[in-house]
Formats: sequence, C-alpha cells, structure tokens
Amino acid sequence: MQLKQIMQKKVVTVSPDTSIREAAKKMKDYRIGYLLVTNGESVKGCLTDRDLVIWLAGGKEPDTTRISSIMQTNVVSATPETDVFEASKLMARKKIRRLPVVDGGKLIGLVSISDLASVIEEEVDNFFHVEEAYQI
Repeated sequence: MQLKQIMQKKVVTVSPDTSIREAAKKMKDYRIGYLLVTNGESVKGCLTDRDLVIWLAGGKEPDTTRISSIMQTNVVSATPETDVFEASKLMARKKIRRLPVVDGGKLIGLVSISDLASVIEEEVDNFFHVEEAYQI
C-alpha cells in the first residue's frame, strides 16, 4: 500500500510570516499539534506544539515573532508512491510522528504515525486471517 492511499489531503499550513500567536491559535482551533510552513505549495519548515512551548517558556513576544525564526527547516518528506512500511521505517529512523507527502516539490498530503499504525494493524490482521485459512 502506498502513502497516496492513506494520506490526509487537507493539511493545515501557515506562511513563514505568520506570528507565533496566530500559529498557536490555528493549532488550538484545528485541535492539532503540528503545522507545516509553506511558501505557496512548497514546504519550507514545520512547527510543533512542543516547539511553541519551548519558545514561549523563554518569555518572548508572540505577536511580533514570526514562525520563520523558530520553525524546523530540516523537514523529512516522502512521495505519494512511498510504501507505508518504508514510510514507517523512515519515521522511526528520523524519530518523527508526521510525514509530509510531496510530489514534484508540491505539498499534497500528510501522514501521521497513527495513520500508519492503523494500516499496519489492518495488514497484520489480514496476514493472520490468510494464515488461518491455509491451515484449515
């Protein structure tokens, strides 16, 4: 199975010029802990709720600071054709919980570790049902 079959197609994004306060509000409004930072359709970085907490603990001004100054810029991504098992290995190796799906430099989706876990659980269940059928 490929990522294009399981990815979330509606991805919440912000621009690099978004203020910290606006980003935090967007996370709250959408009940998410991760934002992709884009410039048009291209991924420039990401911001997690953990990044926000660490930054806010420093007592800095959330209205004047822009996402571009605190975002992570080393974003790991995959293509829509990436196999779900390969994606899960990549996420484990890089210790990430979300994986942007990019096609030709354009953001087209997002896969979370819980998306992958559901698919892998289903695949394992299917495997054992086939095994049981052959044992009869």
